[in-house]
Amino acid sequence: MIPKKNAEDLVADSGLSRRGLIEASAVGLGAVGFGVLGGAARASGAAAQGARPDSRGTADCAGFADTVFTALKRHRLVAIGEVHGLQEYYDALVSVLTDPRVAGLVDDVVIEGGNSLYQGVADRFVSGLPVANGDLRPLWRDSTNSPLATGDEPIYEDLYRVVRAVNRQLPAERHIRLLLGDSPIDWSKTTTPEEVLAARNGRDAFAASLVQREVLAKGRRALICYGSGHVTHDVDTPIKPPPGMTGGVVSLIEQQTGQRVFSLVTLVPLAGDPGGLAARLSAYPRGVVIPTARTWLGAFDAGDLLPALAPGPSGQPVNIHCGVSLGSLTDGGLYLGQAEDLTMSRPNPAIYLDPVYWAELQRRNGLQGGVIDLAALRTEQSVHFAPQPVPPPLLCS
Repeated sequence: MIPKKNAEDLVADSGLSRRGLIEASAVGLGAVGFGVLGGAARASGAAAQGARPDSRGTADCAGFADTVFTALKRHRLVAIGEVHGLQEYYDALVSVLTDPRVAGLVDDVVIEGGNSLYQGVADRFVSGLPVANGDLRPLWRDSTNSPLATGDEPIYEDLYRVVRAVNRQLPAERHIRLLLGDSPIDWSKTTTPEEVLAARNGRDAFAASLVQREVLAKGRRALICYGSGHVTHDVDTPIKPPPGMTGGVVSLIEQQTGQRVFSLVTLVPLAGDPGGLAARLSAYPRGVVIPTARTWLGAFDAGDLLPALAPGPSGQPVNIHCGVSLGSLTDGGLYLGQAEDLTMSRPNPAIYLDPVYWAELQRRNGLQGGVIDLAALRTEQSVHFAPQPVPPPLLCS
């Protein structure tokens, strides 16, 4: 990851507030994030070569579940880049987990927001054993992103309960395991900003090692459910990231193991829709995957969907994904609908009336730099999806 000083300098120079940038990262849009790239592996325009004409024909797309299960027959790992909090993404994931084919093809589901310190609790719960609610809540509440992302959206608790329900119908040897991919952080013992920063900066490296140890080394197959910026392949960029910038979880796995990960990202245009992605997607039915190999989507400028910041030649921040084909970063895009039709899962504001939890969120917010307006958590939030704004200097189109 970029050292803290460099990251903050980039934020200040970009015209986007530090709060806005961190919140964008926390909701997993893959936008203007740090540390989503590693070293060079492939030429940025490789997927654009041989691309078919920019057609609105939909013959090449396939259903989401069919795409995932087909990929799992050829790959040990399938990564599905999400927009955190998006109800439609969760609904699509549940359609996979409850499909009868899952028992023979999915052993593990690696999730970004679960604190690995509590892996044993997760194992007991999804296996069908009784676990008190007070013991369950830290799994999603105590992430390294707290309180930038509290994890209190209903879809995250629901995921544990869906996996538990699916396992109830399966023999024990076929049970799906939820692997908690966030760095193990004990908030009761975390008292300095430096400790929080270290835990946050090590998240992708921790997840990559977890997948190697618990999935690949055991001959298992897994879904990796992380924000889209974490699941892209390694790629050459016109402007190189600084030496301290590490790759996302998928690129680290591929670099360290040679294991090819099948990667998908969720197709949600940025505010203003640079590149005109929404219009092209409007011809497709919701819930399909559009491949990037030799298609118009593969030739699409990745910087207009998954922007990434790095210092430019003059020290000013630049979007290093500009000029990079989306097909060099991912194998396909999951289309869930037009932005105005998407729904966000929102926490119940009453959760934050608990004085003990509220005081702890205030303490954590102080350690994270006080970037969140916690008072907003106590009000009802709109369920309408709002595309992520990006400062004009960082746009490609």
